[in-house]
Parts: sequence; C-alpha cells; structure tokens
Amino acid sequence: MNDALYSKELVCPVCKNKIEVTKVKSKACVVSSKDTDFCLYYEGINPILYEAWVCEYCGYAALGERFEELTDKQAQKIKTGISPYWKSRSFNGERNIDLALEAYKLALYNLQKIEAKSSELAKVCIRIAWLYRMKKDEREYDFLKHALRFYLDTYENEKFPVNKLDEYTCMYMIAELYRRTGNVDEAVLWFSRLITSPAAKENKVLVEYAREQYYLAKEQKENSKQIS
Repeated sequence: MNDALYSKELVCPVCKNKIEVTKVKSKACVVSSKDTDFCLYYEGINPILYEAWVCEYCGYAALGERFEELTDKQAQKIKTGISPYWKSRSFNGERNIDLALEAYKLALYNLQKIEAKSSELAKVCIRIAWLYRMKKDEREYDFLKHALRFYLDTYENEKFPVNKLDEYTCMYMIAELYRRTGNVDEAVLWFSRLITSPAAKENKVLVEYAREQYYLAKEQKENSKQIS
C-alpha cells in the first residue's frame, strides 16, 4: 500500500463486524490548486478518493466523518433495504477515481435509504461531480445539478450552521452551481444577495470570492445576449 495511506479498524454500526478502512496521512495532503466551487487538487495522493467508507460485509457506506453516527432506526433501514442484496466486496487499499466513484455512489444510495437531510446529500453529490470533473466526464454536470437542488433545500429548510456549513457558504455554493450549470441569471441574483448581506461581510474571503464570481457571471450573461 502507498506510504501515504494507512488502515483504521472500527466496528460497522450496522452489522457490528470489525472492518478496516483506508485513510490518508494528513502530512501527505498538499493542496496544489482549488476550483471556484472548492474542489481541491493535491500534489500526489488525493484524499477525496478515500472519504467514502464502505463496510464489505453489509454494504453500509458513508462519508468517514459521519460513518459511525447512525441511529438504530437508520441502521435497520440499511439492514432491510441494502444488506440483503449486497455482495461482499472490499474497498480498502489504493483507489483510482472509478473505485472512489463506486464508493461515493454507495454512500449516496445509503443516504437515500435512511432519508438523510439534504445537506448530507449535497455533500456527497458535489464530491461525485468533482470526481467526474477529474475524469473530464460530462456526468459532472448531472451531479452539479443534484448538488444544487440539495443545497437549495438545505438553505430553505435546515437550520444553520449545518455541521461545518454556514448560511453564507451555502448561498455561495448555490450561486456558483447555478453559474456552472448555465443559469447565469440565478447565479447573478444569489451572488448579489451574498455580497450585499451585512452579516456575510464578516467572512471577507468568501465575499471576495462571491464578488469575483458575480462579475464573471455578469460577463457570461452579457456574452450570451450578444450571441443570441
């Protein structure tokens, strides 16, 4: 196994079997660049490939940060809705993008089965979109649209902060995903709302990002008018 990787042992909260998951050593995570929707690129190994953990015995999958945070009711839904159809398979060790995509899609399926909050669905969908972007696969845009839908629902129906997501970062993601999926009118509207929000100004870096993307979206809007 790659020297940047290591194994962690834990108990699956669904089937109670001891399992191993693969993690990336923090010292090996060196960011080289970042996209405007916060997709990170790394020198060497990419930790995004390893954020979705899978139990090889029962098919339970989730982001590592919430893998063990499962209620008894949710575990029962996975036992009845996923485990009977699961064929034992390990996702440990080194991963390529395709294997990571399988793990994330399993995590997404699990979230749907337990009727998880939109904020959790958004987090997985945006990562699937990023992985498709790394493959230069147009399916990226399908998952950007899914992520946008879930971020919108998060904004409208969940109380902030949602884990590490605050209201203004959510607004930024909605605006940027509208822009990336071609709806520049809505992108301009959401960026404008963020930039003019007095409370958002406490996060100067985010507001500066929003201002840059606001002008980019305005430019895209003007260019589309000229073409039409």
